[in-house]
Amino acid sequence: MASVPLESSVNDDVPNNTNPDASTKQKSSRDAFDLIGQDARVARTSRMIASDEPITTARRKDIRKRVIEYLEKHSITRATLARETAISPSVASEVLRGTYGVGKGIDDTKYLRRINNWMELHSRRQNVVHNKEFVETSVAREIITVAELTAETCKIGVVWGPAQIGKSFTLQSLHDSDRLGNPVYICVDEAHRTPLSVCQLILAAFGQKTWGKFGEASSRLFAHLNATKRMLMFDESDRLSYRALEFVRDLHDKTGCPILLAGKPAIYQKLGYRDIGTFTEVTDQLSSRVIIRRDLTERTRTIDHDPNFKPQPLFTRKDIKALIKVANLDLKVHRDAIDWLQDRACSLGMGGFGKAKINLYLACKIALGSGHDTITAAHLDAVERTTIGAYDSDRVEATLEKSSSKEIRRLA
Repeated sequence: MASVPLESSVNDDVPNNTNPDASTKQKSSRDAFDLIGQDARVARTSRMIASDEPITTARRKDIRKRVIEYLEKHSITRATLARETAISPSVASEVLRGTYGVGKGIDDTKYLRRINNWMELHSRRQNVVHNKEFVETSVAREIITVAELTAETCKIGVVWGPAQIGKSFTLQSLHDSDRLGNPVYICVDEAHRTPLSVCQLILAAFGQKTWGKFGEASSRLFAHLNATKRMLMFDESDRLSYRALEFVRDLHDKTGCPILLAGKPAIYQKLGYRDIGTFTEVTDQLSSRVIIRRDLTERTRTIDHDPNFKPQPLFTRKDIKALIKVANLDLKVHRDAIDWLQDRACSLGMGGFGKAKINLYLACKIALGSGHDTITAAHLDAVERTTIGAYDSDRVEATLEKSSSKEIRRLA
């Protein structure tokens, strides 16, 4: 798709009614649901083939050609294609070569249709799920600053904030980055919360053997990382048990590797900080090694001792415009749509910045299906009413109307 320059992606003309009544909203929601399910897509790579739809000889040749080109473009192996379509690798290869069943009177229509529809679904997912392009938002810049300071000092850094504001995506973008000494991204899950399981998780991230008891595994890990100064970035570190956090401290002490802990606000309490009036007391060995700690929502709140400080939005209009630019749309985006996206991105419980991108994608489908050349807030309203329901959509709208600023809000 041709990219729309950032300057021309904002339009002042609103073709839709900006204050629709309840019946209009309900009809708009029904229409939006129909349009989202149609073939008015953001990416026009192929189209689904119905089970009873015949496929001509010319179209068979075209499908094979486009599938082969698609696999090459996205570096997808035929083995992966076979696995995801539940077709044996040999059959998939023969279908793409046009040799399956030749001379045997066997029709390959079933497999060709399945492969084509797989390509269609995969191309749609590309817009939202795969090939994510990193957008350096206000939140991401704070995380990067903490990561840089942590890497420079070889100490421990901590960042925390609510879900869906871009912590994981930012850390993943820093994985193996040359400018930070090739740090390693490690995501903690419920299966890896104890010292041994965390040790095995780190060993696996470095391609090392994970067998053995805790003493053996940890010694192997310490020997592998000693004096390398490779930064370890732990995502969702609030899931770690206290004993696992102490192991992370031991790892830092014995290898000299900088550590970046990221997660939800619970990680702050686990580090052993205690507020005493206007002071913060360090209460254990781990927290004494923390060189910087950052609440990613701090700039959205007022500061009692600084009346001149003006709270900042969690995500700025510049962030939203950057999101629109990397979305690479075929449509323009109206200013009221930018405001709509910023409102939702700054509201906890609405899916954050990532959900804003999905809403933008679905609104583009609705606009294309309606024959419009500009995405407006009305298109996004229709998406919201379709995806979360009219009741919750009205509740969100009422909550947002009560706030006159871009402050962070909780709508869970």
